[in-house]
Amino acid sequence: MNANANAVVFDNIDALLDASMDDIEDLPPIGVPPTGHYNLEVTATREQSQDKKSEYIKFSYLVLEVNDVKNPEEAADAAVGMKFDNIFSPVKKDGTANTLSIGLMKQALAPFAEHFGTSKIGETIGNINKVSIAASLVRRQDKKDEDRYRFALKDVVIL
Repeated sequence: MNANANAVVFDNIDALLDASMDDIEDLPPIGVPPTGHYNLEVTATREQSQDKKSEYIKFSYLVLEVNDVKNPEEAADAAVGMKFDNIFSPVKKDGTANTLSIGLMKQALAPFAEHFGTSKIGETIGNINKVSIAASLVRRQDKKDEDRYRFALKDVVIL
């Protein structure tokens, strides 16, 4: 379902200025949803850093359905349409191999490789384009930045 299917298109600035606040859609919620079980859409892409000095693999997630939130007090923090990402970089900022990130990427790719019958990492990543999955998500607060969350997906099932 396209959230912008009924979006009003403004041909010029005057049309925008004449519009009502109700004519403009709200932005979709952004952020890692709380620990629970979700139906998600996932796309994996090869990306380049802003400084163009390094590349990484980015998994982009869209919440399609909230099946269960572990802590009922956090239920309001989970919403259909939420978007969040996970980045896997093969190289650390100091230029050394990022074996932890590579290992985590392998774990993230495993259910897709099995589903698509692929063994090459690039081929598997190329197949992950708007793939619907169901998964348990575990969210934890970042130790260095308390306004940021990290997450892990478990029990991933390709739908």
